[in-house]
Amino acid sequence: MLLDSLLNLGSTIADKLFPDADKKLELKKQKEQFEQIYKMALLEEATKENSEFRKFMLEYEGRLIDIPRPIQYLRSSVRPVITYITTGAYIYAFLHPEQFTQNQLSMLHGILFLVLGFWFGEKLLSRTGLIDVFKEKVKR
Repeated sequence: MLLDSLLNLGSTIADKLFPDADKKLELKKQKEQFEQIYKMALLEEATKENSEFRKFMLEYEGRLIDIPRPIQYLRSSVRPVITYITTGAYIYAFLHPEQFTQNQLSMLHGILFLVLGFWFGEKLLSRTGLIDVFKEKVKR
């Protein structure tokens, strides 16, 4: 959704404005305060009845009431279907590793990380260290 992307953009901007925030407590507090102000301002603007931002979002995303039910179901099923296919392929590869080359398994790991990324966000992947594990596999 557009609003989610714009909310995540605030974190990206904060990372660029406060690159050393992890090292210094004062900068970390400023970064968190910036993110909070950004999110509040964005959400406030999105909920105003006659704001230009709200009009833009409705034009971009479309009014849900104007979209036919089958299209709504189709739009809402894209991520789950991709997730089911990827998970199925990953489980199949785990159960039958002899049928896959090393390059195919590496590609499957990458696709799995993409799926995890769009469900849980890049921050979760980087905080848990999964991205570092993947980078190590790629270097080999």
